[in-house]
Amino acid sequence: MIERCRSERASETPAGTVLSRLIFHRAGVPVRDFGKSWATASKKAGCEGLLFHDMRRSAARNLIRSGVAQAVAMRITGHETDAMFRRYNITSEEDLQDAIEKVTRYNEAESQKVVVMEASR
Repeated sequence: MIERCRSERASETPAGTVLSRLIFHRAGVPVRDFGKSWATASKKAGCEGLLFHDMRRSAARNLIRSGVAQAVAMRITGHETDAMFRRYNITSEEDLQDAIEKVTRYNEAESQKVVVMEASR
């Protein structure tokens, strides 16, 4: 779909044909409200009720959890501030459980370390 939109960048204007820098546009004018189109598309895809920003949130979480640097993830998702990005990068119960398991493994490994001290004479 993105490739089709990209190929349809040409718009007729009074000044002639221009190429829009936008991917999603109507005759070169940015699409600002696509609520009805989104609702129809998500219903047809079997995801009725899915919000567009749910996808952005998932992208932020998946990028970070796959090891992408936050600065790169922010460029991809379009977040301009760390604070806003953190609002999208939501911590889940699974994240908390993973943290507990990691610290438990760490503590167990540390407790296995034995230091042998010789008695002084």
